[in-house]
Amino acid sequence: MGIEIDNGNHLVFSANENFLDFCKDIDSKRTLKVFPPCFGFFDLKEKKKWDLSLENSLFKILFSQKKALIPGSKIFDYFSFLKFLITNNNKSVYELVGKSGIYNTFWEPLTIGVMNTSPKEASAKVLSNVLKKTFFKGKKFCNILQPSLNWEQTLIKPSSEFIKKKGNQIQFNSLLKEIEIKNDMVTNLIFNHKKINIGDNEKVILCIPPTNLNKLLPEIVLPKDYNTILNIHFKIKKNILSKFKQPIFGLINSISDWVFIKHNHISVTVSNANSMNSIDSDKIAKNVWEEICLYLGEKIEFLKFQVVREKKATYHQSTKNLKLIKNLKKIPNNILLAGDWTQYNLPCTIEASILSGKKAIEYLNN
Repeated sequence: MGIEIDNGNHLVFSANENFLDFCKDIDSKRTLKVFPPCFGFFDLKEKKKWDLSLENSLFKILFSQKKALIPGSKIFDYFSFLKFLITNNNKSVYELVGKSGIYNTFWEPLTIGVMNTSPKEASAKVLSNVLKKTFFKGKKFCNILQPSLNWEQTLIKPSSEFIKKKGNQIQFNSLLKEIEIKNDMVTNLIFNHKKINIGDNEKVILCIPPTNLNKLLPEIVLPKDYNTILNIHFKIKKNILSKFKQPIFGLINSISDWVFIKHNHISVTVSNANSMNSIDSDKIAKNVWEEICLYLGEKIEFLKFQVVREKKATYHQSTKNLKLIKNLKKIPNNILLAGDWTQYNLPCTIEASILSGKKAIEYLNN
């Protein structure tokens, strides 16, 4: 494409305190853009646009709003939010709000976007935890955070520089091939080029995807089902880029889920996209671009495109799988696990990933 792109997109809120603390630590908060808590939507089937603004508190929306926010909905439909205040660990999102009048136009796209899992499987408890930290707390916690340029400049590069400043090194091209264990303790880490001995009083933090973890520790029972996230990046002319008035918007009754307007390209995210794993990239780009044209109401052209498939982006964040993660067994005593997937109370996100590392370090220091 001739431009620098992220492999994927991330929707970060001002409620994500661990993310913000991390950006402060690595001195990258200045690279963030803050957008007001207003989400634009376009229903391709009904050809209707609307904005869901969180400038007002959820309480005010429920009890003071005279007009429904979503076309075709009634004020009563928004009381489905209240069900998330008391949900338990065993219900799916669909079981909780599947009969709501705003299920197709709000709860389904929100769940898929946040959890990369169909609402019929997704844990209502996890979505409840997200809502309690954001929508239920009001505007201050719902502002949208995005990198001014890309995630490389906001997270990757400053993180690497921070590690080096502390006198540490990142060793690339070092593949962990085997873990030697004796008496429930890791004794050696076997890499492709070297072997590291683990002392009696030392601990190992493993931050790797669950699929790779199972190759190293096959006795651990982990989720087997994963969901794809598909990202389609379009390079376009600057005069076309200026036609988009909102930095992020969602599409309903469409292939596309969320559209991110970058400083030099457009990036479209399709979550829960296992059904598209075998579809040709050219066809995907063509169909998605047609949806973008429908949103604008005019036919426009793109210059180049790039489709990025992450086939095992996250595991199915179902109630069943969350119980597996919560009750992991047969882990060697001197291993600590980190990674977004280890935080069973949150979706697999940047916030969960940072929190997992923070918890691992706190455990070592206590």
